[in-house]
Amino acid sequence: MSPIIRINKLLSQLGIASRRKADDLIKQGKVAMNGSCLSTPGVSVDTEKDKIKIDGVAISLKRDKARLYLLLNKPCGYITTLRDTHNRRTVMDLVPQDKGLFPVGRLDKDTTGLLMLTNDGELAHRMMHPRYEMEKLYEVTVAGALKRGDIPKLESGVDIGDEKPSICKVRDLKSLTSSTNITIELHEGRKRQIRRTFDALGYKILSLKRTVYAGLTLDTKEGSYRELTRDEVLLLSAKVGLK
Repeated sequence: MSPIIRINKLLSQLGIASRRKADDLIKQGKVAMNGSCLSTPGVSVDTEKDKIKIDGVAISLKRDKARLYLLLNKPCGYITTLRDTHNRRTVMDLVPQDKGLFPVGRLDKDTTGLLMLTNDGELAHRMMHPRYEMEKLYEVTVAGALKRGDIPKLESGVDIGDEKPSICKVRDLKSLTSSTNITIELHEGRKRQIRRTFDALGYKILSLKRTVYAGLTLDTKEGSYRELTRDEVLLLSAKVGLK
């Protein structure tokens, strides 16, 4: 196999960014090859000779042949990123450092729960693509009581300033003394979508946890992880059309 590959395809295979995101990073001047900042996305890389840095951080161009798939129970306060320039704690501090792992999608710093990590770039890219509409379940706790009239609003769509409204299916609801627990189903992956949705309706979120993603169910202690079973990997691959 030729070691020469377009840089956007390489970054996608490594799981660092989708091809479109890789092009954006290059246009923003964040990618350097052999010490020179790249300005055009169509550059080819020799994975055996060239050196690539993103935001000044060198990346490995070698792909680990042994594929690894982890389910992590992300604690509050951890950033979902490969590295952080402000030295904040990241989810990478909780998993093996030498396997080429990266997160599949994101959970914001204050959101807890199920996060998948892998070194399988093709599977990760497809799972994050909107075409496959991966099911996600979240347990949301908001301050006060949820108005009954807001349930239809959640399910028909709430304007959060994007091109299209945010649609959240309410799967379960339990009113407590001073708060309300709501189970929300999503099939999108927009940035801070649930927080922005409830903020638009005037609610303060007290806690937010993802419990289900693409058929995987949260079943580990907070801060710990486990490897996916072979059947789980085969199920995910089938969902996105991979053999």
